[in-house]
Amino acid sequence: MADSNADSSCPTIAGLSQDGGFRPGFAWKELLDSPSENWHIWGWMLCLLCLVVMWIISIVTVVKHLRNYYEPQIQRHKVRVLLYPPFYSTLAWVSYLRYDYSTTIMFFATLLEAFAVYNLYTCLQAYLQPFRDENDGVKEEARPTVMPFIKVHVPSRWGMHYRIITDILVYQFPLWSVVDAFMSIFTELKGRYCADSFSFKGAHVYLTIINFLALSLIISALFTYLAVYKDEWKRARISAHGFFWCVKGPIMINFYIGSLLLSGLAYEGVIHGTDGSHSSDGLAWSAEAVRNGLEVIIDCVVMTVFMGLMTIYFGPKDSIDRGIANQTHVQHNEHYYNDESDLKRFEKLSFGAAFFDAYINYIPEFLINVFTCGKDSTRLAKKRARMRQEKKLEAGH
Repeated sequence: MADSNADSSCPTIAGLSQDGGFRPGFAWKELLDSPSENWHIWGWMLCLLCLVVMWIISIVTVVKHLRNYYEPQIQRHKVRVLLYPPFYSTLAWVSYLRYDYSTTIMFFATLLEAFAVYNLYTCLQAYLQPFRDENDGVKEEARPTVMPFIKVHVPSRWGMHYRIITDILVYQFPLWSVVDAFMSIFTELKGRYCADSFSFKGAHVYLTIINFLALSLIISALFTYLAVYKDEWKRARISAHGFFWCVKGPIMINFYIGSLLLSGLAYEGVIHGTDGSHSSDGLAWSAEAVRNGLEVIIDCVVMTVFMGLMTIYFGPKDSIDRGIANQTHVQHNEHYYNDESDLKRFEKLSFGAAFFDAYINYIPEFLINVFTCGKDSTRLAKKRARMRQEKKLEAGH
């Protein structure tokens, strides 16, 4: 019976406005008199409180970074990640108010999620770069234990092969997220998205399955990446796992609980709609609308918690400490730095220059890194083909 109901709701009416969408009413005068009949307003106000907290924390931390911009190669990624929770939650909150356009609104939230993952990885790469320079040309294997029972063998952890494989497994998630967002909008326009059902006639089921696989791939790749360079994180005193959980933690919780679990509960009838008889505005809420409201509340609360953690792991303190230490070292040993470019490496950028480096160069940098990843993959394939040919020649001789 559940399958037939799912099938009957797909396809839906074409257009960006969801079938059965509505704008919730707000009976402010009856909020305190009849709190049990205005739960949607209480949820909306809880999300608004979370947004205010997140925006204050985010802006204060970002301004501290931009005023103390000593390490552009690292701080540019941190200040971008710091804007992810408030922007994402703001869009989710708007989708709470405009459930009829929630798919379109969350399209932009998905893009923000993709860019946050990209900057998490590039930030870790920036921290690791000095060790790559130090071990350039070194072939050193690694046999870490990932997710305590899985052992992984990496023949050369400093080689191009492992780096490019990790790049591909990580970059596939933000790239797929962008494609997924466009596909959701396109199929919504055609009435073939079917967010309210698990019908295989709609794109929602297929996109959810691919999202699950893409998320599993990137989690596995990053867990392995953190384990392979465990000693380097310790040497540099970098809380790499803290960086990982600050970004991937809310994504995993919101997807597995806010999306998969709540969708399953709504489909099975555990989460059900209302007919409006127990609401001050008399507005009926479908089961999917109730699920969407709960998902937004979970998103905002989870993002607020991780926003607090980000002030610890993505804050400017370590960059400020290193910047001041470097400047002190230069002042005491200025006669050793004859090259002006060497001196500029330790200078603090102005607020305007820092803002330009952090945000204006964002999209070009993203595109260059993604396309460079493809170029490196081609180079690696040619190199391995050449090595196989050389081995055949040696075997022939």
